[in-house]
Amino acid sequence: MSYRIGVDTGGTFTDVVVYDAESGEVRITKTPSTPPDFDRGVLNGIDKITDQTDLLGSDLSFLSHGTTVGTNAVLENEIPDLGLITNEGLRDVLEIGDQTRPELYNLQTDKPPHLVPRYLRKEVPGRIDSQGNVVDELDEDTVEAVVDDLLKEDIDSIVVSMLFSYLNTSQEERVGEIIEKRAPKMDYALSSDVHPEIREYNRTITTVLNEAIKSTVQDYFSRLDDGIEERGIGVPLNVMHSGGGIFSTSQATDRAIRTVLSGPAAGAVATKSVSEQEGYDDAIGMDMGGTSADVSLVRDRELVRSTEGEINNLPVKTPMIDINTVGAGGGSIAWIDEGGALRVGPKSAGADPGPICYGGGGEQPTLTDANLLLGRLNPESFLDGEMELAVQHTRDIFEEKIGEPLGQTIEEAALSVIKVANASLAREIRRVTVERGNDPADFVLVSFGGAGPLQAPAAAAEMDMETVVVPRNPGVFSARGLLIADIRVDESHAYRSESLNADEIQTQLDELESDLADRLDEQGFGLDEARVNRSVDVRYKGQAYELTVSVPDGGVDEATLDTIAEAFHEKHARLYGHAMRNEPLEAVTLRVDGSVSTAPLEDVLARSDQDAYQGERDVYFADLGYVSTEIYDRNALGPGETVTGPAVLEENGSTSIIPPETMAEISESGSVIITL
Repeated sequence: MSYRIGVDTGGTFTDVVVYDAESGEVRITKTPSTPPDFDRGVLNGIDKITDQTDLLGSDLSFLSHGTTVGTNAVLENEIPDLGLITNEGLRDVLEIGDQTRPELYNLQTDKPPHLVPRYLRKEVPGRIDSQGNVVDELDEDTVEAVVDDLLKEDIDSIVVSMLFSYLNTSQEERVGEIIEKRAPKMDYALSSDVHPEIREYNRTITTVLNEAIKSTVQDYFSRLDDGIEERGIGVPLNVMHSGGGIFSTSQATDRAIRTVLSGPAAGAVATKSVSEQEGYDDAIGMDMGGTSADVSLVRDRELVRSTEGEINNLPVKTPMIDINTVGAGGGSIAWIDEGGALRVGPKSAGADPGPICYGGGGEQPTLTDANLLLGRLNPESFLDGEMELAVQHTRDIFEEKIGEPLGQTIEEAALSVIKVANASLAREIRRVTVERGNDPADFVLVSFGGAGPLQAPAAAAEMDMETVVVPRNPGVFSARGLLIADIRVDESHAYRSESLNADEIQTQLDELESDLADRLDEQGFGLDEARVNRSVDVRYKGQAYELTVSVPDGGVDEATLDTIAEAFHEKHARLYGHAMRNEPLEAVTLRVDGSVSTAPLEDVLARSDQDAYQGERDVYFADLGYVSTEIYDRNALGPGETVTGPAVLEENGSTSIIPPETMAEISESGSVIITL
């Protein structure tokens, strides 16, 4: 039982990596994703890799999975009918939101979906104040009446979100008891359980989103668990969560909102690992697959994290790796807008029908089609020869839909598509660097995904970055991240005091660590086996936003408070250009997280026994036109070998471009280091 498998589901392909801990051998494969039933693609991928390696289910010691099924449910608005019970006067909090607008000066923008129709949002008398005191008793007769009203509407679940419930849970808990009494089989969620933090809109929408995807996630993992059992696999399925750790399927179901950004988080974890391995402290991860590109940041060898994100223009409050996503992937569709301008994405051809060149019925030009037409993809050996690409059909449609409307040749049109996509990638890199006080020139770009290494050099050059790292097996790199991710759990709670008080902070951190111990115990670990980190969200008194800073290990005393304050001032100055050290501070939220390391991935660097040099073909480059370009088998290149551009490195699942006037060197661990 030395084999470990990681399976990452993307919009176009499902990637699988199997690692033999005894020999250090790594095998990879890809299989088409199967929307909307993505579990079939996962099981197909497991079947494919086990057939290729003659593995039995009993040979596996570890199985981990990254999924976007919950994210897709929200994006496609495929959610169950929900009811909401809240305080009198707060019925419309989901529609009012926090009053921010997607476009500041556009009065015609559509509001994000509010997920619960107004007639299913019910008010009940009862109020808790900002200190956690009951000022109006809960009207239990009204609660019973509104629960009965909601039951008549054939809803699937009820969300309960009341003012200041994170300070005093009594009224929400009583509503829950009444729901259990009136409808024992009805599912319900309390905001004080799901997200016990400040801001009623964020708390409400996060709880609603959790319930909105809970049944979808539960059904998905139930089918996967059944399929895994049928294959004789005796180890539990681990699930990647948005914080960059793994947890059980039961915890993934209970905290379904944590599965948002599950797949991209695995790529970020792998980015941190390979950047450390290659000796870089600061790196930008660019995961470009078939549907989108995800950009993450490693600074001082630590992943940059956040406590909030966004999905479908809705805020999501949960611990997560800070990842920005843009709709620019290999399958992103190129189109001409009403003004005659070229656009790429956000719509994607996905796995079905896919790009034109796949021959699956796709009739819309995509980024992959553009790369094929410029000679960057080998039409005869795509995916190790598993798929022969339809070149002429691609040329015909590309000319009709892009070339002719723009008045360009096919090559010029294809290059224009690539330039537009690269501009989108550069914009996302700018968001995680320049807009947050970082100079992208100080970072290396770690590029992976099936489409990433084709676009990375141009995107990096646009941001004045000097180095691109293409890791081994870039096409399935996120699946590799699933094999090295720690088991990680997080707990948080609003700080229940008006000022920074050492004793209060210590007491409340102890409470959170107790909850953390229970979560770890569910996964078979003790608190003493975990690395525990403590942090606090701090702001200047009266400020509308806060920053998360670490709480030093050991007991909390006055010196600890001074350390917290100085760390906050320094972070505020770095992000916003100023600090006000004489202003009083207030704590908003306390956080603890615990992580347990999985077994390391000590794989051997296997090389192909054939010649690296595969010949030459004409490849089209900007300002140069077609250039005779050397083609190499990436897996036959050994450490220390160099390749001078222009060149193309081919391997199963991905292709890397080495532009003219650049050089690539193979590192000791097998990464391609491109110097621009």
